[in-house]
Formats: sequence, structure tokens, C-alpha cells
Amino acid sequence: MELYQRLEQILVQLRPVFHRQATFNWFVLLLWGVLLTTQPPAVTSYLNALGLGEGYYAQALHWFHSSAFSLDELCQQWGRWLSGHPQTQRLRGHRVYVGDGIKVGKEGRKMPGVKGLHQESEDVNKPEWIRGHYFSALGLLLGAGQALFATPVVLKLHDGIEPVEAEAAATLVEKMAALCVQFMETGSYAILDAYYASAKVLKPFRANGLHLITRVRITTVAKAAFCRRPGNHGPGRPRVWGSEVKLQALFAPLKDCQQASVWLYGQSVTVYYQCFEFYWDSPDELVRFVLTQLPSGKQLILLSSDVTLTGPAVIEAYGWRFKIEVSFRTLTQVLQGFSYRFWLKAMAKVSRWPQNLQLADYSETVQRQVITKVEAFERFINLHALALGLLQILALEMPKTVWTHFPLWFRTRPQHGYPSEQIVRLALQHQPMVNLAKSRPTLLLHKLLAAKLTPLPAPDNPPVDDSSPSPKAI
Repeated sequence: MELYQRLEQILVQLRPVFHRQATFNWFVLLLWGVLLTTQPPAVTSYLNALGLGEGYYAQALHWFHSSAFSLDELCQQWGRWLSGHPQTQRLRGHRVYVGDGIKVGKEGRKMPGVKGLHQESEDVNKPEWIRGHYFSALGLLLGAGQALFATPVVLKLHDGIEPVEAEAAATLVEKMAALCVQFMETGSYAILDAYYASAKVLKPFRANGLHLITRVRITTVAKAAFCRRPGNHGPGRPRVWGSEVKLQALFAPLKDCQQASVWLYGQSVTVYYQCFEFYWDSPDELVRFVLTQLPSGKQLILLSSDVTLTGPAVIEAYGWRFKIEVSFRTLTQVLQGFSYRFWLKAMAKVSRWPQNLQLADYSETVQRQVITKVEAFERFINLHALALGLLQILALEMPKTVWTHFPLWFRTRPQHGYPSEQIVRLALQHQPMVNLAKSRPTLLLHKLLAAKLTPLPAPDNPPVDDSSPSPKAI
């Protein structure tokens, strides 16, 4: 019961986001359904896991389209609570966020935002082209000892729909930068993939007091400092950049490089590095380049907008970026958080390999329906992402309790002693009815289920057919 109580203590902190109590109640019930279900992911499965009948299906489905709360406000409240957690991973005293994009295959021809996507991956199991959605994700690093989790803060659909206003169009890089600015705490570090190494990210980051750690291409060219000569200058625009510096040419033999032992991908690795400060995106702001060489001979060039970071700190921090890939895998394979199935009847059926959906081709009524449907996608995914974050928090805060209630066994446990998200989920699913029986009347889940399972009064004029009741306002 301790796990149930701690989880609901966290959920109560999100209550101010919801304008109606009924909306918050369904949020709690659906999240518990995600955690307790053993069936394929669907709203029906979540209700079955809680023992609720089909009479509540319409109300549960309506939650994903409700106007009683904003997804951005929910994610911001969740992010603020996470940022105050004592086990937040820090770099030089500041929080560390990780971000990346994920492509999700979808076949629906009446799903807004579905388009042909190209996958650049070395994994032979991934097809080169898919039809689906592209989501940008941002997570906060939480850890204890050698256990480190990328706890999701927000996931947003950032491709596939062309806005009506031409000036509102933005690239995926610009949208990721805006997402970081909106949800990150001032002074924090963002660790992003090489795809986001761009002046379009660094400029808003500097304006909002954020730092970027990323990887740049091996062929990157930096600029040296420019020294202006005194006296009169000729016609034309004054020069602001110094001479070009090809970073790849600066790699020195291993014996001439600095050496350090850093913790990378679960093991201690000896790396060789060189640090240089050059201008890159702006003639007024220096960035630090860390030329890294691994014992295998692989060469990497890392970039940090914080020039005070040491080379080993930048190398180890960039290794944390992989944690968001682990969270993507868990969200996809364990919780199956991308298994939403929402269609829009008013939308014209798109082609087999569609391009961006042009909102201008539809009426204002359909445009509003498209926006609402897209938020339904995002609510479904973020509901599962929040459930994943709760599992990670329970793993970090109560590892002994989780192992005590874990119904199965392992030949070997993780060396750091902290359970995975799946182990925490199995512990929650083990004997849930016993926990509910012992909880009266302290557990929020018990109160909500007791109210739902109370027989409803029969109507004065019962309908002839067996149709389900209309959803109550939530």
C-alpha cells in the first residue's frame, strides 16, 4: 500500500491544473488504468483493469477531448514538481534536461498529421520510409548512484500539419528550441542530438539563460577571434568574423592529448580530449569545443555553450543523452504509450504517402476539430509518459519496497540495486485488491472506484435500445 499512497501523493500535486473535479478524477482513474492493465493498450483495457463497465466508456473517452484542462499547463506543473525533486541530476548545481525526436508509425488515413517520414538509422529492423507522426520530447534527468532515468516532461506533435499563417511555420529545430525554453528552468543544461546543433537553438537559449551540450559534425568549421585594425577602413560592411578553423585538423595524436576516466554507458572509459574556444554561431559569444578520441579510435566533436565546463564533464554529460532513448523504448514496448487510435470523420482521406496537412484547405470548424484531435493524441501519449515518470520515481525513492512486492524472481539483480520501470509496474499490479481493501478510506483510488461502482438510479423512462449513456461533462 505504500507504493499506492506515494503515487497518489504526487498526483494530488497536479490537481490545480484541472478546472473541474470530475476531470481530475478521470485523470487519476485513467492513469491507474495504464499502470494496472495487463491487456493491450486501449481505453477499454484501462476501464477493465479498474473493474468499470462499458457504461463509463464514453466518459473516459471524452477526457481526451475535454476543455477543462490544458495539456501544456499539466506538463508545466509536472515539470515544476520534478525540478524540485531531491534526486534531480545536476551539473555544476543546475538541472540537466535531455531532448530528442521520435517517429511513430501510423496507418490511419483520417489521422491529422500522418505523413511520409524518412528514418535515418543504422538499425536494419527500421524501414527507410514509414507513415506516421513525429514527436519532440523533453525529459529531466533523475538519478541515485549509478541509476539514472530520463523522466519525460512533455511530448508534442511537431510535424505533419501546416499552419494557416505562413509566418507561423517553423522548423523542427526551432520547435525543439521553443519547447526547451518553455519547460526548462533558467540556468539548466539541455543535452540534444547533433541534429539540434544550430544557431536557431543557441540564440533563444542564450536569451533565456539556458545552456546547450551537443555534438557537431566532424567537418565543422569554427571562427577564430577577429582583431580589428586601427585606422580607416574601405567601403563595404565591416568584417566581424576571424579566420576559419577546421576542427578536424586540430585532432592531435593520443600521446599529446589530455586523458581522463569518465563514466559512459554504465562503465568507466578512458578518453582522450582537447578543449578549444572559438566563435561558431555568433561573433560575440564563444563556445567550447571538446575534441574527443575514444580508445577504439573514434573521433567526436562535442560543443558546450558553457565555456566553464571541463572536457571530461562535457563528455560524461553527453553520454547521458542516451537515457532518453531508453525512455522511448520503455514507453513504446512496456507501456505502449503510442498506441492511440483517434480518427477525425470530418477530415478528407489522405493519400497513401501524404505530405503536410494544409489547414487552410478546411473550414474553421474543421480546423478546430483538427487541433482538438491532435491534442487528444498528445494527451494519450503524455498520460503514459507521466505514468512512466511515476514508475521511475518509485524506483528511486522506494527500491526496497518495490523488491518486497515484486511477485517474480531474477537470477541476478542490477548492480546499483534500483528496479526498472517494468519491475515497479509488476509490483503495483501484484495483489491490487488487497491494497484497496486495506486502504479505506485513505486511498484516493478506492474513493473514486467506490463512487463509480455505486449503482446508478434507473431512469423514469428507460430507453428501448441498449445504447450507452451520453458522457457527463468533465
